[in-house]
Formats: sequence, C-alpha cells, structure tokens
Amino acid sequence: MFWINIDKPTKTIKMHQTDCKYIVKKETKYKGLERELRDGGWFLIDASEVAQQFFYYSYPDFERKRCNACNH
Repeated sequence: MFWINIDKPTKTIKMHQTDCKYIVKKETKYKGLERELRDGGWFLIDASEVAQQFFYYSYPDFERKRCNACNH
C-alpha cells in the first residue's frame, strides 16, 4: 500500500510509503483524506499499476514526483 498526494496548486502527484513522516493524519480545509478538495487530496492505494495509472490518467498534466524522505 502507498499514499498518493495529489497537489493541484503545484500540479504534482507524489507517492509515499505508508510509514512516511510527511503523510498527513487529518484533512485540512482545502486538502482531503480519501477525497478531493480544492487543493487536492491524499489517497491510500494498493501497489498495483492499475491503481497508480488511475491517478496519472485523471491528472495527465501533473508532474510525477518521488518523496525524498521515504525514497519512493
């Protein structure tokens, strides 16, 4: 399992391991947990290529990034 961070203001998609220190514990006013709000959201996905491709397909113009902290 992985967390995927959709960040609309920066137009990025970043994947994190489940134990990464940067994963948020609760949603904020503009960024949801397991739902999308104005600035994006955090989603827990399985490691399958299909799950990852769903987000890449949904946000084709967003840059894919790796987390430097958890090296994913």
